[in-house]
Amino acid sequence: MLTLLKTPHPPAGATTLIVSLGILTQPVQLLAMAGAIVLVTLAGWALNAGLLGGR
Repeated sequence: MLTLLKTPHPPAGATTLIVSLGILTQPVQLLAMAGAIVLVTLAGWALNAGLLGGR
């Protein structure tokens, strides 16, 4: 649905707001968020590859 409407995924907007509003006050917090983004991206990629047979 998001692709059809050409709209961003809501968590992408939330991540931008968290950083731009200065909610993360320590570098380790930013590193933890970056790590979480990488892990979610890798998990999504693996699930897509597994469920769609590598297409």
